[in-house]
Amino acid sequence: MASFNTILKVFGGAIGGALIYYIVTAGNNNSNNNSNTEEHHNTENTSGLTSSGRSSRRALTNSMNNSNDIGSIHNLIDLLQNTLIEYILTQETSHVITLDSQATLDYALMRMNESNVTSLPIVDLQHKKYIGMLSIVDIATFLGQFPSVESPNTPVGEVLKYNREPFLPLFVNSPIQLLIHIMTHQLQVPIMSNETIVVDIVSRLNVIKFINENIDELGSKANSSVRSLGLLSKEIFSIDMDSRVIDAINLLNSEQITELAVIDKDGKLIGTFSPSDLRKLSIYSFNQCYEPISKFIKFPPQDQLILVSPSSTLKATIRKFVDNNAQICWIVDNQLKPISSITQLSLMKFFLNLSTSVIAE
Repeated sequence: MASFNTILKVFGGAIGGALIYYIVTAGNNNSNNNSNTEEHHNTENTSGLTSSGRSSRRALTNSMNNSNDIGSIHNLIDLLQNTLIEYILTQETSHVITLDSQATLDYALMRMNESNVTSLPIVDLQHKKYIGMLSIVDIATFLGQFPSVESPNTPVGEVLKYNREPFLPLFVNSPIQLLIHIMTHQLQVPIMSNETIVVDIVSRLNVIKFINENIDELGSKANSSVRSLGLLSKEIFSIDMDSRVIDAINLLNSEQITELAVIDKDGKLIGTFSPSDLRKLSIYSFNQCYEPISKFIKFPPQDQLILVSPSSTLKATIRKFVDNNAQICWIVDNQLKPISSITQLSLMKFFLNLSTSVIAE
């Protein structure tokens, strides 16, 4: 479970931010009133305006812009702190598939593939309690350590011992800001009803869609470039299309990442490999792990690659994620070679930092 100190930090940050915002804006209002008086006086002497006067006006404009930014941040804090998770739950709520801890990995993969999900809650029926979430990332980790044709017969309760993500559920009446905090550490979060039953599983993309619907709350940040906001990854991990699937799995595990750029012999981006591609595996097809990636997944046409540029606005980038249900947006050079990326994780960290940045100021 999330630590008590972590929860206090999130709520304390939001409440503290609101308080500081009130103090800052009160001071800005007084400053703006004084500035308006000075500006009226200056208009009577425009013919003698000096460089010092022009600098003062620029400073006033910058001050007003900063005030607007603080106001937008306050709006974001208010939105994330006061909107409950239940607002973004799907229509399929209360129809979450759960698995017995004794079910096989093969069966779990089949259910994930049928339901188009990447994680399932696991229940210990004997003790009548949830013991964790089995995610496709956990399965990738397990298969990387135990690449055997017998692996699909392993009980999912055993697979959980090798999971990369902890079981950190939240309740339907928890704020979205707390959800974002948890999502800086894991891909998906199980949501429980007041009766402690998992009623939904929320992904980072759900949060990104929520932000997209309320994009105006980001203020001027929405129209800032992703480069200026520091959202570009400093490094990317790629793998050749002729490498084996098991090699891709091992690279995901060793680097603790969830996406790989798949490149051709010339180093050009042709697609993405992620743990969700493993849902098609079964006890009958496990040997595909030793086949080339090019035979395991179908690559999109070049014009359907999900790309952004460093100058793309945050608003346009978020829209790209939403429109394509994207896990990652790649940035390539003029030869189509991947040089950077923007991930769902980087967006979660940005939203969290932005919603608590008033305190830092």
